[in-house]
Amino acid sequence: MQIDPVAGRIAGQPDGALRQLDDLLGRKSSCDECVITEALAVIEASGVADAPDTVSLLERHSLKKNQAATWLVAQVHDLRGDTQAALAAWDRVVSEQVGNPAEAHLARARVRGATGQLAAAYDDLRRAATLGSNYRFLSRAAMLLRRLQKKEKPTGSRTVRVAVLSSTTTDLLVPLLELLCLRDGIVAECYCAPFGNIQQEAFNQDSGMYRFAPDIVLVATNWRDAHLPEFSSNPSDEVERVVSGARSLWTTILANRPCHIIQHNCDVPPFSGYGNLTLSQPGGRGAMLRDVNRELLLAAPSSVSILDLDFVSSLFGKLQWHDAPYWHTAKQTPAASALPLLVEHQAALIRAKVGLGRKVLVLDLDNTLWGGVVGEDGVEGIQVGPPSAVGEAHLELQRYALALKERGVLLAICSKNNEEDALQPFRRHDAMALKVEDFAAIKANWLDKPANLRAIAAELNLGMDSLVFLDDNPIERAAVRAALPEVAVPELGADPSTFVGTLDAGRYFDALGLFAEDLERHASYRANAARAYLQESCTSLEEFLRSAQMESQVAPVTDGTLGRVVQLLGKTNQFNLTSRRHSEERVRRMMSSADAWTCTFKLRDKFGDYGLIGVLLAERVPSEPDVWEIDTWLMSCRVLGRGMERFMAQEMIEALRLRGARRIRGVYVPTVKNSVVAELYPQLGFVRASVTAGGEVRFLLDASHEPELSHCIARVAD
Repeated sequence: MQIDPVAGRIAGQPDGALRQLDDLLGRKSSCDECVITEALAVIEASGVADAPDTVSLLERHSLKKNQAATWLVAQVHDLRGDTQAALAAWDRVVSEQVGNPAEAHLARARVRGATGQLAAAYDDLRRAATLGSNYRFLSRAAMLLRRLQKKEKPTGSRTVRVAVLSSTTTDLLVPLLELLCLRDGIVAECYCAPFGNIQQEAFNQDSGMYRFAPDIVLVATNWRDAHLPEFSSNPSDEVERVVSGARSLWTTILANRPCHIIQHNCDVPPFSGYGNLTLSQPGGRGAMLRDVNRELLLAAPSSVSILDLDFVSSLFGKLQWHDAPYWHTAKQTPAASALPLLVEHQAALIRAKVGLGRKVLVLDLDNTLWGGVVGEDGVEGIQVGPPSAVGEAHLELQRYALALKERGVLLAICSKNNEEDALQPFRRHDAMALKVEDFAAIKANWLDKPANLRAIAAELNLGMDSLVFLDDNPIERAAVRAALPEVAVPELGADPSTFVGTLDAGRYFDALGLFAEDLERHASYRANAARAYLQESCTSLEEFLRSAQMESQVAPVTDGTLGRVVQLLGKTNQFNLTSRRHSEERVRRMMSSADAWTCTFKLRDKFGDYGLIGVLLAERVPSEPDVWEIDTWLMSCRVLGRGMERFMAQEMIEALRLRGARRIRGVYVPTVKNSVVAELYPQLGFVRASVTAGGEVRFLLDASHEPELSHCIARVAD
């Protein structure tokens, strides 16, 4: 037996290779990955993958709880092309949490795809994309996605058409964008314009982009597209030129295609012949780029989201952001290694646009919000705030969570603890930033975490895909991922000082805007507790609704409410009859049309103000002037069970009757989320008229029909 000590290869006898494998797996090593790498080199170099004794040898070591051997069993079956045995082996690797979980799910996705289990393969691919983060891994996952798509298209909560306009090549970016969208439940169909053709695509009404009919246009520019000199004696003119060009581009695209635009701003390059003067002098290119970025934010309408490329490049590291050789040979920027971070920010804005942003941060307590175990250490023994470095790290997480709560993200507790012990730090520890009243739901008991997360979602009347669960315990994280794949579970490290960065990196709560209703959301959910107490004390639902003293303000969509209406159109999923995601321009055209009717509904009761919670949009049918069709009917899930739907129906029927409607057509488009309104139209007296091949159900109502009145809600002037 001859051994190559450099490559670990064996020349000649297979028996020698098996002996070396036996020796490798028999060593005590803290590095399973090193053993796997060396063992694979032996297997591939010696050709013993097909030897009958290879799997027997590996299985023998695997039975001794050797994780490297368990992984190698699956890989050898892969090398042999024995897909059924490989699938069983990868199932074991995943279930026993052996090795790198991202790699395990990717490997199983590949094998499942090869055996025709495409839905399961897509599930594994989503999990792999959730757990993996570096470019090399994600690019392999994206390649597998492309191969699976040729066999069968994936399914998701949303399908979105994304046109990518860029001054650089997008061959590496777009596959990653499709992959991360799939991870988030979005099937993204992408159109890639030839690089450098931004103006041609936007200003030619017959361009490929307009024929593609995108829902979202991603304008992926960078600092070079500003065409700024190193130094200018007229910096304000240069800035205005760049910003007015962007305005013109947005206006043209939105006039030709109702959509949402994601516009990169300008990354400030790290090098300049002017050195520090590029930023310190108004005419320096760095200073002008920063002015451009500020003015773009001010100029952008609500149908345009500015992706802060300069911020993203700073997060990654300016010196590593740009790969000069790759730029000059392939016009690729940023560097391939930076693409996952950039695409994460792009995907977050797409999620926000289609209504899949997360809404609740669910927090574990012991060793997550504070250091230590309160049930054992007592309030005095836990670590929160200075002088402890660990305590300061936990306090930083609390402050981050508090900022989320202040901007409209709900907070909840999910802890294995005695409730009284769990709540003592919030009441008695002076360093705590969070208080009991900051949480919309609290589950501190000895039930398993998945059961408590289900209870939290039910209590808040939200889907599981609204939750982000933060827990320091890897066993609890794994249990939640296995039982509730819809819940986002960041993979925290052992160091609490990294918790905030890990949570923030997921971009789970990114939004397209901030409205008064967002700022009041937590108070609204807290008021629900008082409403629940009242309901328990009432003998009937009618008594409860009357006791709540509900009042609704009814008004057309206005410039002041347009942004909130578009936000609701983008994110309301349960009580939404058609789930149409209209742009601001589309709604604005309806506002000004004599053949359209728009209406918003606000609601308040004696416990508090819900804000704007309902939208109705209807249009006259061109071929039948006396028929009006309900284009959109949505309502916030926060007011389900309040009788608001009947109140809205009354307002709509009366308004459309005054506009000459003899019949009103209702449309129900089933989705995975809106089954709660499947029977709404029949309950209001509408008669089923037809069902399309795609499952869209149409109903008709005689406009002279008087629905059952809602006597529990008073109409008040806006």
